[in-house]
Amino acid sequence: MERNTRGMALPTLVLIEAILAIGLVVWTVSGSVWGATALGVAVVVSAGLVHLGDRPSVFGRIVAHLSFSWARMRRDHADLAPAPFDIPLPAPNTHAAARRSTAPTTIGARWVGDTLVTVVRVDPGGPAVTYLTPGHSEMADESGQVVPLGVLAECISPYDIQLSSIEVISHGVRVWGSGVAPATYDRTLGPLSATAQRSVLVVLRLNPLDCADAVARRGGGATGALRTATVTTRRVAKRLAEQGLSTTILSAAQITAITTQLTEGATLDSLSEERDSIGVAGLRMRSAAVEPAALTAVLRDVWVNSAVSTTVTVKLRPRAAERRRRGERTTVEVSGIVRFNEFPAARRALTEWPAGLIPLDGRQFDALAASLPISTSTRLDRAVPLLAGAEADAFLASARLPAGGCGQLIGADHAGRAVATRLVGPGISTVSVAAGIHVVAQIALRAVAVGAAVRVHTDRPHRWTPVVTAVGDPSALSLAGHRTPARPGPALVIVDGVTPPSPAPDTTRMIVVAPGLGEPTDGATVGLRQNPRTPQDISLDTGDRPTLVTMVATPDEWTLIGGYPEPAAAAAPAPVRH
Repeated sequence: MERNTRGMALPTLVLIEAILAIGLVVWTVSGSVWGATALGVAVVVSAGLVHLGDRPSVFGRIVAHLSFSWARMRRDHADLAPAPFDIPLPAPNTHAAARRSTAPTTIGARWVGDTLVTVVRVDPGGPAVTYLTPGHSEMADESGQVVPLGVLAECISPYDIQLSSIEVISHGVRVWGSGVAPATYDRTLGPLSATAQRSVLVVLRLNPLDCADAVARRGGGATGALRTATVTTRRVAKRLAEQGLSTTILSAAQITAITTQLTEGATLDSLSEERDSIGVAGLRMRSAAVEPAALTAVLRDVWVNSAVSTTVTVKLRPRAAERRRRGERTTVEVSGIVRFNEFPAARRALTEWPAGLIPLDGRQFDALAASLPISTSTRLDRAVPLLAGAEADAFLASARLPAGGCGQLIGADHAGRAVATRLVGPGISTVSVAAGIHVVAQIALRAVAVGAAVRVHTDRPHRWTPVVTAVGDPSALSLAGHRTPARPGPALVIVDGVTPPSPAPDTTRMIVVAPGLGEPTDGATVGLRQNPRTPQDISLDTGDRPTLVTMVATPDEWTLIGGYPEPAAAAAPAPVRH
């Protein structure tokens, strides 16, 4: 592992010795008050260059402050994020391995300086069971669910095209918002390593000058550069598809939208920058570099926090020949940056930095840019430590970065592990639930807590009204017919005892029947079935072998959903809906 600032101690020591030597010489030769003054100045200057522990020297802090002010004055937001554009594509290849990726008709790109930027989104796989324990999460089946960093490292310089870098951006949300439902669900999760929603982007940066021959073979000039970027972007998407992942090459409009999503809707020119953060209107963003030795642990543990969202950027870049040791085969360097988006006024902020992170004070805007598909500053590279050599190989081989979120907590299995799965969002069209009102209400509350907009179509509104009132946000949870527009995010329509509405685009339908009275809906992506005699027991079916779980909740969540479910023997004998 390497820190870019390593090697500064010896030059500083030599400089201090030179300054003191000059002061002594002047004092000795002069023999006057001016000589003593020169020696005193030399001592003061030397003291200002001395580091105290991990703290920078006095002059180092002054230089850093001046550098920060100068960089902020010179920054031009129009140059940072020029408008992206679309590159038309020929008809897609129908090779079997490529069919898993969404075939685009255009590729969005952005010129930032002399670099072309394109973006591949890794879409969540089908619903999968995730087992959660404090500080750890494990998928029942990782096929098509994990981003292979080692494969992406191989894409840095395949064939005749060398990329300047590949950045894997993972943007995760544990709990969304700050209302009753999110706060209650957050207490239920406790220390569990749960990231409900996750967006993964692969940002490719190509400098045509690094592969001039490849550009020339594809027509040269701007046309050749665009064709080269198109070829390498499709190659990366194809390699990911070969690993079982579903991908989408983003258009220009999608690049703009995802940039806005990563900044919680804030525009770059609206952000106010301080040395230790940037923000606007209550939103605060803080970034830190990852210590190389802590990369694996940070990638696993950093998601458990009280921030609104967490973004981890893993950067892969070619290792320059002059930095390789003799006999070293590794050609890729790895670094990491973590950004926390916080709302301190809503108590959605960290109280201390997690272990393994180095705050990037004075470089916060540069760090934000490094986690977006926009222009990045080489100034930041000097502050972010690197992983290289055998350690980089080991990290790339062992790192596990999920392609999607774990969804919401369903219950606990017989081993005591928490069990979660996605019940709403991309790839989930219909969920079948054979359960009582308590189970369905819990599902709805947790869906709201992880960011879904839930609308309930029901023939028993009197049972749902207390839950809707408790949430207190009609844009997040409402009964059908309410005129408040749904908030942005995944959409869930719960159909409870009425005729299902027609399927809507980008919307998950949840069909509810009473426990023990009906079979799961045909073609459902996910099924949940409550045991009518032991109503705390639920069978979860995501298409593989069903998983048996037990309902879990905190006392305040039981209160929100109307109490603990009763067994069928204690209920009325007739299947009457209440």
